[in-house]
Amino acid sequence: MSVVTPLYDSLWNEFVLWSALVGAFTFGWLYHHTYNYRSKDGVDDNVDNLEVGVFPAHYDSLKLEVAWTVVPFILIVYLTFIAWAPIDNLWSSSDDGWFGNECVAGESSNLMINADSSFTADCYHILEITGFQWDWDFDCLELDADLCSQGLTTIEGNDKKLLNLKQGEVYLAEMTSEDVIHAPWFVSMGIKEDIMPSQVTKQWLIADEVEDFLLLCTEYCGDNHAYMIAGVSVHA
Repeated sequence: MSVVTPLYDSLWNEFVLWSALVGAFTFGWLYHHTYNYRSKDGVDDNVDNLEVGVFPAHYDSLKLEVAWTVVPFILIVYLTFIAWAPIDNLWSSSDDGWFGNECVAGESSNLMINADSSFTADCYHILEITGFQWDWDFDCLELDADLCSQGLTTIEGNDKKLLNLKQGEVYLAEMTSEDVIHAPWFVSMGIKEDIMPSQVTKQWLIADEVEDFLLLCTEYCGDNHAYMIAGVSVHA
């Protein structure tokens, strides 16, 4: 299951709802005016008494202008506000954020899911991921093998790198590229980030379920881009 699905499902539904309401109102207004104010047979179309060389009459409504300015502004502020929590959880600070501070040796993250479907933890583990044409390299640093290890797996008949993680733990992946831009996509987790040479991009990996899934590159990076695949295994 995607670690961001619980947060983004409700956000997606609300955005779709407001899009439908705004669309219905806008197109309803458009079709109403198109139909009701069209020219009719036998009726003088020059309702404004337009004359050549004379500036046409000006119509305005302060209430209407205030309404179509203030109402969209309030809606945009509201949608921004409700989108803040999922984004903040996905890109939480690594210092005293949603996931505390870096775990010390032997400490567990103690991953918890909150009533609002967000995740929190006591601490997190750091690992490094490097992308290059056309493979991935995982460095678990000084983590115990039970928390993080690199192995091999068979994907479509080929040996590929495998990242082993532990269920109930939170990891901060510090990622970079050795050559061109890559974009690691942790398929089941529903998250991805661009990585670039000489820069470090950070991504939270929340291992909340026992599962096996693929790590793909979603940024075209050369001839063998489609084969830049690795496995990720979350064990109990």
